Formats: sequence, C-alpha cells, structure tokens
Amino acid sequence: MRKIALFLPLIVVFYLGFKLSAPSLQTTYNFYHWKQSYAVENNETDKALYVKVLDISYEKGVKVFQTSFKTIPHKGVVPVIYIDNPLFLDIRANTLLKKVLKGLEKIPFKNYKEIQVDCDWSGKTRKRYFEFLKLLKKKTHKNISATIRLHQVKYYKKTGVPPVDYGVLMYYNMSNFKDVETKNYILDLEVASRYHYNFDTYPLSLNLALPLYAQATIIRFSKVVGLMEGVRTKDINNNFKKIKDNLYLVTKTHYFKGKLLYEEDEIRIDEVSIEDLKRTIRGLKKVMKQPKEIIFYRWGNRKFYGDTLLNIWTE
Repeated sequence: MRKIALFLPLIVVFYLGFKLSAPSLQTTYNFYHWKQSYAVENNETDKALYVKVLDISYEKGVKVFQTSFKTIPHKGVVPVIYIDNPLFLDIRANTLLKKVLKGLEKIPFKNYKEIQVDCDWSGKTRKRYFEFLKLLKKKTHKNISATIRLHQVKYYKKTGVPPVDYGVLMYYNMSNFKDVETKNYILDLEVASRYHYNFDTYPLSLNLALPLYAQATIIRFSKVVGLMEGVRTKDINNNFKKIKDNLYLVTKTHYFKGKLLYEEDEIRIDEVSIEDLKRTIRGLKKVMKQPKEIIFYRWGNRKFYGDTLLNIWTE
C-alpha cells in the first residue's frame, strides 16, 4: 500500500506536466481577395490566400464573371467561387458544373488543393446546390469548403449541412440591408447573439470569416436606395448632421464619393472597428471551438486595422 501511495503523486505530476506541455491549437490568419482584377505583387508581406476567381450571377440567364489576373498569385492560393443562390431555381447542378469547370480551366494557377464555394442556399435551392458540391468534388478531386451563415448553424437540421470537407462561418452581413431600422448591416452583435445555438452539435468543423470593410447606406423617403462602398465615419464632412450613432442627415445637396446626395437624405455608416472584432471573438468563444483559421474580408482593407488582427483570437 505504501508503494502505491508513493507512486500516486508521481502520476499526478506526470499528468499535469503532460497537460501543461500539450501543444494548443494555433489559429492562422488569412485574407479574401474579392476584386474583379487581381494585381498583387509577390513581394507583399501579407498576401491574400483566398482569391475569388468566378462570380456567377443570375439575371435572365447565367452570367459568369471571370477575375482577370494582372499578376500570378503565390503558391497555396485557394480559388473561391461565388454563386448567386436564385440560379439554382432554374439551373441544374450538372449544367452549372460545366460552366464552373470551364472557368477554372482559365485561371492562371493550377496546383491548388482546395476550392471554396460561397452561396447562401435556401430550402428551395438546397438539393441542387448540394448536388453541385458533390459533383464538383468528384470531378476536380479537390478538397471542397463552403461558406456557412449563422442561421444555417442554428437551424442546420432544417437547412441541411453541405457535403463538403469543412465550413467557413461568415460572421457578417447578418441584418436586413433594406430595413431602415437596421443598426449595422455588416456586424450587429445583438442580432448575431440570437443565432448562437447548436455550435456544439453542428456536424462540420468550422473556420471563421470576419469583416474588414465599411459602407454607407443611402436612405431616401424612408427607403434604402443605394450604397457606397468604403465609406467610413472619418469621411463625414460639413454637409452632414449627426442624427444618432452612425446615422447622418444630408444638409445640402452635393456629390459625395461620386454619388449625388439630396438634402434631407440620410446615410447610415456601416463599419467595423478593431474593438467590434474583439467583442465578436469574446462572444464566439462562449459557443464556438477555436478555429484553425480566421479569414478576413477583405485583403485591401487590412491597412485600417494593423497587426492586432493577426492574434485576435488569442488576445
């Protein structure tokens, strides 16, 4: 009995030492490149890893917009395909697959191991979209990832789980863009918290995508009539009067960022600060496992946030 008693402390010490020395998960950080023209020099220190190569919309037929490459991306780039959801209401999966494969043949880099697909599927399009994902995997023999919205996690038993290798949780654009009562279309943590359910049982492993962009929503006669990309609070001039928070009244008809704004128009500045992102992470840590990767949307706006981005999960 004395020998057993003597060994027990040693076992406890060994166990604790193993626990303390066990390597923790290291989250990597990357960026989306989402322009129609790619011209990133290879001497850039923080290059985009996820590059949109095809933008497929549907308006009186399928339209495939191919990204033009002024420079060749570095090795390891993941091509991303954006697909307009209504397309699947009228187009069969194999028909779209042919167009996608043709588009992929035209991109100037070939040795990629993964393809990411961005599509906000619905109940009516799920069957064809999921079939398309299966066919894409079968024909390309690549790893396939797909973007996942918050509601598709909370209600996954209803919305379905895409047949892919892993998902990327898009943690932005979670409100109604056309609703004049929307507080912040890009990132509204109050709205987001309503969907913090079922992360523990969601079948796919999830990485995370966070926003780095800003825009101004134009409101005229209580209706959303347009938007301006890249507008931040710092751009507001003497032709605006603050109504509340991020809402401003146009006091004089004038051109602003190339848009004609009329007196009595309102603009809502939707932007995301580094503090907003930190609060986002604190909230997600309560429901979500540490992701292997965080992807920021988008690469061109990284200069507004600094190096803090690159350790935001572990701060």
